[in-house]
Amino acid sequence: MACAFSFAQGEYLCGKPLPEHTGKEESHTATNGHTGENGFDVVCIGGGGAGITAAVAAAARGAKVAVIAKEPAGYGDTRISMGNMVFPGLADGDSAEGFLSDLRKSGEGLEDPLLARIMAEGAPLATAILEEYGHIFTRDEEGRLSAKVLGRTGGHSFARTVTSGPAGGVPIGQVLRAAAARAGVTVFEETVACRITTESRRVTGVVCFDLPGGTSFFVPAAAVVIATGGIGSLYYPHTDCARGATGDGFALAYEAGAELVDMEQVQFIPFAFTHPGAFLGLYCGEPALAGPAGVLRNRDGKMILEGVSRLNRAEVVRAMARELVGGGGTGYGGLLLDLGPNLALPGGRDLWRAMRDRGQLDLVRKAYGEAACRWEEPWDVAPTAHYLMGGIKVDASCESTLPGLFAAGQAMGGVHGGNRLGSVSLAELFVFGRIAGEAAAERAAERTVERAAGFDRTARPDRAGVGLNPAGLNLQSAGKGIGAPGRYSPMALQRELQKMMWEEAGIARRAAGLENALQALAGIEKKLDDLCIPPGSVYNTGVLDAIELRFMRITGRLIAVSALLRKESRGAHFRLDFPECDDRHGRKRIVLWQEEGWMRFREEGAP
Repeated sequence: MACAFSFAQGEYLCGKPLPEHTGKEESHTATNGHTGENGFDVVCIGGGGAGITAAVAAAARGAKVAVIAKEPAGYGDTRISMGNMVFPGLADGDSAEGFLSDLRKSGEGLEDPLLARIMAEGAPLATAILEEYGHIFTRDEEGRLSAKVLGRTGGHSFARTVTSGPAGGVPIGQVLRAAAARAGVTVFEETVACRITTESRRVTGVVCFDLPGGTSFFVPAAAVVIATGGIGSLYYPHTDCARGATGDGFALAYEAGAELVDMEQVQFIPFAFTHPGAFLGLYCGEPALAGPAGVLRNRDGKMILEGVSRLNRAEVVRAMARELVGGGGTGYGGLLLDLGPNLALPGGRDLWRAMRDRGQLDLVRKAYGEAACRWEEPWDVAPTAHYLMGGIKVDASCESTLPGLFAAGQAMGGVHGGNRLGSVSLAELFVFGRIAGEAAAERAAERTVERAAGFDRTARPDRAGVGLNPAGLNLQSAGKGIGAPGRYSPMALQRELQKMMWEEAGIARRAAGLENALQALAGIEKKLDDLCIPPGSVYNTGVLDAIELRFMRITGRLIAVSALLRKESRGAHFRLDFPECDDRHGRKRIVLWQEEGWMRFREEGAP
């Protein structure tokens, strides 16, 4: 029996079962021999929380399902998360409607109202799904999820965050693997989805590259779910995301012909380490960390922001960006987070003890020393790339504008609008992962009926204009090919791109910088035909670097173009040359797509 939440009783109860899966419980990891030749009903790209949940949900509907995971299943940003999840309704006076109100206020008019409502009302079920998989959130002394165990993160009007133990997302990754195994899902691990094939604007499958074996193969599919996470690595080292967050899903969807929305809305979490080098960009806190009395100061000690804990991430980052651009940054490029005033207040001291007991101060001690750990010295902090609120444009069933292509988790856009509240992303994975998986299974069933009637033919990659060479890689992704002489290292070009994105399309933007970014990305595109990829087929990471570079260039261009088109500052998007919101002409969403090889765009009124 699974557990379910009852708003009426205000606690977490056992007794309401979740839907049972129908897949066989058997070994689920595919071998290098590949088992996808005969195709699947649903293929989920991404092995994190959204991808696995979509796969399990589709299998529960009777679909034959595969997961394509660039890393081992259960890894990625899900595994390195703190394991905190929003759970509205536990605190006195809180409700799904209250949560929805906070979501809409934070989104600054760019959120999709229907998707935001689905998120608000479905959040408690996300906790139930994850605990059904085997995870356990921190409970009170009676073993319940109650108001006693809740935390409050920036932008929320109530405490509504349940927490995991000190291991954070690591056990979540483990239970995700177990859930996929129990559902009988086939998992292609350390396999890169290189291209989504289509025929007559319908999804037909996925071209993949098996990194350990060095071979490429094609997986026919009636429906595909993109759940590849975000874009943090485009800003490395100024990111707290996993290495594999290279924007793959956005590039895949764009090339397949799906629309993307508000790609300029990159969230930078405000407080990350600025030094030493090994710690640069790593998360050390969000606005709630500042406590009741914490303030931000510039390099001269002048206070530039108070009431930090009552603000959302975008509001704090915007204030920091103004000061940093104005020359108020420290020698390390950050500002000073002074938490010392909290020590004079009971609530502040309680916060320090809670953070100490949860191990949240351990990295601070290692980076900045014991005095900083005790809040006796300020922390040098700077924003770091954390999340993308924009993404693949979807409807309430998580289907994109390309029939048969779905998206879930960070890959989908519209839930958060211009800013994401803390602890929502983990719940989002399970809320929309489940919806996407069920809808994809239904779409696949429709396609099965069409194939039986002779309406749809089995598509092969050569019919979709995509070459396939089992001996190596010939996917228009790696220049001259493996082992061929070339002048440019894929990793060196990645570092060039990352530096440029941080400087020109980072926390503070202007037209000239965004145009420079687009020129630089065009220059990198020309170099893709002259890459130097080391020889060898087995676990050649140079091939992975080349494929990811291509994805990063496409996604970087989507971000820069959308940022150039939005001539205002809204949400996480801050333009120095347009520093205010422009509501005079209405709140608009920026939609991008590819048509006949050209990037197209339109502005549409926010829902």
